[in-house]
Amino acid sequence: MSLDTEEPQAATITNIRHSKIFCEGYGDFKLQSSDDVIFFFPKWLLSYSSSVFQDMFQLGGSNLDEQQKEQEFNAQTALVMVASSSTTLPQPPIQVTEDALTLDLVLRHIDPRQVIAPIHEATIEKLLEAARKYQLTPVMSWFEVEAVKHVEYPENPTPGRSLMAYNPLLVLALATEYDLVHLAQRAACALINGSPDLLLKNVNIRLDIYRRVHSLREQRVKWYHQRVGTIAAKVFRGKPVQPASPRWKPFSEEVMNPVRRCRPGCGDWGPQVEEDMMVWYHEALQQEANLPDLVL
Repeated sequence: MSLDTEEPQAATITNIRHSKIFCEGYGDFKLQSSDDVIFFFPKWLLSYSSSVFQDMFQLGGSNLDEQQKEQEFNAQTALVMVASSSTTLPQPPIQVTEDALTLDLVLRHIDPRQVIAPIHEATIEKLLEAARKYQLTPVMSWFEVEAVKHVEYPENPTPGRSLMAYNPLLVLALATEYDLVHLAQRAACALINGSPDLLLKNVNIRLDIYRRVHSLREQRVKWYHQRVGTIAAKVFRGKPVQPASPRWKPFSEEVMNPVRRCRPGCGDWGPQVEEDMMVWYHEALQQEANLPDLVL
């Protein structure tokens, strides 16, 4: 029976790995991720960058959870039993709830010697949650800038496009969660003016915010249908204008499409259509530029 109980313990020790970048000797403080990867990092840099770690160090770790304290106490007790009184006891790593990938991203933001990884929709949610937990304000500022940048890197699902262009619904959800008002407005604007497929992404977002943006988009579509779509249906043969996004350019291109056959008597509409199109053009540009009001 003793062998059965010892084998899992040995397996647990074997599963512990070290970070390839933040390896042993990189710093004097150890952090252990939720998937058992140990990161070595300078204690003073953690304290300088995060008020959470600073408070923890000043209070001697009193803000650690009880389970973590118990693990540390048990580890130290075991070491005392096998070591001489003159031996310096190694400090056990501090267990954190973030996985290794998220912790690596966090430490890259803290350490000025490391290159910050490009923004990615698969990791950005956990990174921002960790930044809020450890009060890393620069990470939020970085996200506001990087979310709208065009990026080029192999793992990007759509190289050359920003996260805002590829998945504005995710940007809206995160900006709402972390009270980034201006970024949330820009994301809502992208959804209102964009393809309906952008609203179908699998994103965890507040229902009231989603309904608000969906309603604003439907109002914009209706605005175009009442004006450009109606005139196009009268002037040209065929179906009314139904472009992919409620923006001026695709609607005007459909209206002015030379392949459409003119209805009988459509020449009489020409001057009126040109005058209306000029007025609607300025109204549309103003609508597309306006940032919607959102209650975060």
